[in-house]
Amino acid sequence: MSEPTAPGTAPGTAPGTVVLAGGGTGGHVYPAIAMGEALRARGHQLLYFGEARRLEGRVAPERRISFHAIPAVQFPRSGVASKGRFAAGLVRATTVARHLLVQQRAQVVLGVGGYIMAPTVLAAASLGIPTAIHEANVTPGLANRLCARVADLVLLTYAATDARLPGNARREVVGCPVNPRILEGDRAQALARYGLDPARRTLLVVGGSLGAARINELGMACARAERDWQIVFVTGPTYHGEIRAALEPLPPHVALVDYEDRMADAYAAADLVLCRAGSSTLAELTAVGKASILVPSPNVTDNHQEGNARGLEAVGAAVVVVEQDLDVAATVTQVAALLHDAPRRQAMADAAKGQARLDTAERVADLVEELLRGR
Repeated sequence: MSEPTAPGTAPGTAPGTVVLAGGGTGGHVYPAIAMGEALRARGHQLLYFGEARRLEGRVAPERRISFHAIPAVQFPRSGVASKGRFAAGLVRATTVARHLLVQQRAQVVLGVGGYIMAPTVLAAASLGIPTAIHEANVTPGLANRLCARVADLVLLTYAATDARLPGNARREVVGCPVNPRILEGDRAQALARYGLDPARRTLLVVGGSLGAARINELGMACARAERDWQIVFVTGPTYHGEIRAALEPLPPHVALVDYEDRMADAYAAADLVLCRAGSSTLAELTAVGKASILVPSPNVTDNHQEGNARGLEAVGAAVVVVEQDLDVAATVTQVAALLHDAPRRQAMADAAKGQARLDTAERVADLVEELLRGR
């Protein structure tokens, strides 16, 4: 007699204990949550291994996912001494992860990027626990470059990433997952929540879960500009106080938000988005079909955000502004021009929607279940 199968679980796949590992920023944490929730909907138990003081330490418990702290061990960029400290720290963190994996009877590990991922993936590999890793960007991060050597399965957002990772693991191009709740926003309700006018065109300014100084500089310039449009301005918690003080008295038709945990509202309100170009952000922009002006962060491994952004620019879905060449006044003029050009915005939004991959989380769940069946 075959084992009972949880609703939604592929035939022959008994529910298992899946560990999500990694994080640090929303670009790692929220795709992890989306993939994890697809697995939980199929009856699997979720655990999250990460750094307690980073975003995952707050978000995972909020989503009712059991969280377990792994000691932080950040990759060194140079220096013999720092590399020695890193090696010692990695051994300690991997030992902690090994103990937790055994204690929690983990059956598969899904790494999502960020340096905190490495100890758990390496520990799982040493214990013979199947591992998959997901790379969200065109250019892989250091943790994924390390873990690709031991992983059983490598999941990619972009096909071009394949040649940039070592190892002989199976590769699958799946896209970057988004939480389906991102599609549930209602424009009228969102604008009412922000206290904005439904008759006005709306710009969303957002620098990611932590905020971004240059995006905020552009947001303040837009807020101060003479305009017939309005702004939802998500500053990030670190910058919120100083930006509110700098803009006092707050201009009419500017909704200032420190951290937005209901991004479905922010996107629903927006006619145009001004933001960074992390892979998870671009996945959300394509899922909801929004025109965008992208300012890729230069402070990332191998400038990978610009590589991400150029893909959307190439299909006509976005305008890319390189931070090194940033002219704040000219960018504000671009924003205004797009907000006054409804046909172009619509064409950009349609092009973005054409790049959407809304089945990524379910596809990942299928592949993780294959690992579970092969144990």
